[in-house]
Amino acid sequence: MSVFRHCLFVVLSLTAVAAGVSPPAVHSAAAKPKDTIPGSGTYLVGKDFNAGVYRSVGNSSCYWERASDAGGSLNSIIANDIGSGQRLVYVKPADKVFKSSGCTTWKRVTAAAMSATSAKTTIPGSGVYFVGSDFRPGTYRSTGNTDYCYWERARSADGQSASTISNEFAKGQLVVTITPGGIFQSSGCQPWNRVS
Repeated sequence: MSVFRHCLFVVLSLTAVAAGVSPPAVHSAAAKPKDTIPGSGTYLVGKDFNAGVYRSVGNSSCYWERASDAGGSLNSIIANDIGSGQRLVYVKPADKVFKSSGCTTWKRVTAAAMSATSAKTTIPGSGVYFVGSDFRPGTYRSTGNTDYCYWERARSADGQSASTISNEFAKGQLVVTITPGGIFQSSGCQPWNRVS
């Protein structure tokens, strides 16, 4: 608080007390971080929004990036991803910057939503999904893939290669057993149907 503002507040407070009126409350100009992130822009973690797991749905081409600073260099990129359909990202508290382009609004996913149990036995051909809360674990099959189809099982939605459990990039019929926990990502595939 500047000296001038402090003196002005004291004068106003003394005048108000003399008049029998309560002095005005002083409010901080800084807004609290939010649990939503706009679909396009560059945002500061912990200042513009809270760290956590976020979901963006109904995308045609959504790019996101976690970064260690706002310098814009390749070295500052911690992880990134681009794709269609539902997208998930785990923005960690140690991250400094989150960039998003062409996405729908990101909404923070609660722990309760992540631990919910789904009865769904189909998975869309493009998107990133929670195993268990978005669909049932099990063995899934995708058929009729005339172009290359990519799938990935991962421990986390942080986008880092160290989180990848397994993946495949192939044409034709694909089969994958998806165990409980983590996420499943699919890109350019025909829908997945549970076979067991």
